[in-house]
This record gives sequence, structure tokens and C-alpha cells, in this order.
Amino acid sequence: MIHRKFNDLKFTRTYIGGSKREELRLFTEVQGIKDDNSECNWLEYRRYFMEYCDDKLNILLSWSRLTGLLRPIFIAIGLLVSINSLGIGSIILGFALISHILYVHLKSLEQKRLSEYNFSLDVINSQTGLQLSKN
Repeated sequence: MIHRKFNDLKFTRTYIGGSKREELRLFTEVQGIKDDNSECNWLEYRRYFMEYCDDKLNILLSWSRLTGLLRPIFIAIGLLVSINSLGIGSIILGFALISHILYVHLKSLEQKRLSEYNFSLDVINSQTGLQLSKN
């Protein structure tokens, strides 16, 4: 299983080559035009694919970390405010519930992405005949 660690919080995609169009062009270029993938440059494709997956995974981890941090903050503020105003406190606790649901969803999505990432790298390794590291 791949275990990636990112130090920077990132909330939006950075496309390979600077734009979505350039990213698609790069992927198309390394894949080749034949349907049987005989023209595919698997090593270059793997490099672009890992960069793409790392970017998407970093975004998921950043949002997951943010919602994980907001959850207890909303709960604490909601409980403190509900002492004076039950309506406003309930609204803030509702935000805590929403952030918890989002956190759980992002964590499951993270595991799904990691398993897809592993599967794809296994396919690339089988196509190249090499046992390349997943990190």
C-alpha cells in the first residue's frame, strides 16, 4: 500500500504542464495512438500518472485535515453558544455534524483513491515488466 505524506495544504488542482489542455496533451502524447498500447511510453506515463495522483491525493488529504480540525472547533463553539442561545448553538452544532460527515466521506474517498492508485501502478508495472517502486 502506498503511504504518501505531504507537508503543504493544497485545496485546488495544479495541472501538469500548467493547464488542463496541456495535461491532456502530455498524457495523449505518451500513450501513443494505437489501441493496443504498443506505442505507449510506460515509464513516462507512470511519471505523469504519479504526479497526477499525488496532486489529487494531496488535495483530498488537505480537505480531510481541514474538516478534521474544524469538527472539534464547531462542537466547542456550538456547546458554548448553546448555553446562551439554543437556536444559534444548534446551528453551529449542525455545522459540526456536516463537517464530521464530510470528514468521514473524505477519509473513505482517500482509501478508494489509494487502492485505485495501487491497482494502476500494478498494471503499469506488469506492462513494463519491471518491478518499480510505488513511492
